[in-house]
Amino acid sequence: MTTDVIDLTQQIQARDGVAVVIYTKNDCRQCDWSKKLLDKAGIHYTAVNVEEDATAYHYVTEVLGLRQMPVLIASTPTGDEKWSGFQPTKIKEHITERADGEAAG
Repeated sequence: MTTDVIDLTQQIQARDGVAVVIYTKNDCRQCDWSKKLLDKAGIHYTAVNVEEDATAYHYVTEVLGLRQMPVLIASTPTGDEKWSGFQPTKIKEHITERADGEAAG
């Protein structure tokens, strides 16, 4: 396992200037629903399709140990929050309606 795989999310966040990365796959309704919630809230994020990016697939499945898409990773003042599947409550709590108010900025 290489360092660039372990640090994939942090590299994407630094490259794109985002706090949210969403790992998706083709024809995934839960992925589309999650992106719609982020779009509706005006959140800038990077979407990475694991079916089109072998490094991202390896990172999500082997490093994070997750198989259900989407996988969302949000940087917060207390560290990264990550989860899989369509979870609107977590999107609100950790991204769109965060108590520190930095997510929507």
